[in-house]
Amino acid sequence: MNDALLIFAKAPVPGEVKTRLLPDLSKEEAARLYEAFIYDILKSTSLIDAERFLFCHPTTDHPFFQRIYDELGIRLLGQQGQDLGERMKNAMGLLFNDGFDRVVIIGSDSPTLPVEYIVDGFKGLMTHSSVIGPSIDGGYYLVGGRNQVPPIFEGISWGTDRVFRETLERGMLLGLDLYLLPFWYDIDTFRDLSLLYSHIRYLHKNNKKIAEETIALLNKIDIFGSCLE
Repeated sequence: MNDALLIFAKAPVPGEVKTRLLPDLSKEEAARLYEAFIYDILKSTSLIDAERFLFCHPTTDHPFFQRIYDELGIRLLGQQGQDLGERMKNAMGLLFNDGFDRVVIIGSDSPTLPVEYIVDGFKGLMTHSSVIGPSIDGGYYLVGGRNQVPPIFEGISWGTDRVFRETLERGMLLGLDLYLLPFWYDIDTFRDLSLLYSHIRYLHKNNKKIAEETIALLNKIDIFGSCLE
């Protein structure tokens, strides 16, 4: 099958990304951390057998996105739509129109997301019409469809802890054949960031090197007062 992996990202403008990490981090630190998240996700997904696209909000013009393109050659596309649901719907539709059979979208708030979950998402679309990877905060970190855009992006309370529940209920109401992945976590609050830091440190101490850009930046900021050995 012809597969596409869409990575949704915002322009890392200080004061406009990861704002719930303020004031524990400065606006500039939060923006740099978000950049590290994106780099780590791009690295972890580099071996997935799918064409990757970075869907940029609000446009592809930000110098960070252009640097990503220059360094990695990943195709940049701008997000189109009034809310997140409309932007995801339009992005998936664009790729289906381009001839892709399975399209999976992930966000850029989970730098430790196991690549196996993404691969499993594509596998799930072999036998199911759509796939969702729920987040423990009530949203989801992954959504995908096969051959057509699943009708699950309307009537959702975006930005709330009801996103996954409302999406699941809409899917059941419409009789969709949903494939569910395991829960994972996003990084929105400082509490989430503390969990992330401990998680990465544990994995590194056990010789599993993930999210290296993220941990390097956190150690440089020294927000937790300790460094990775």
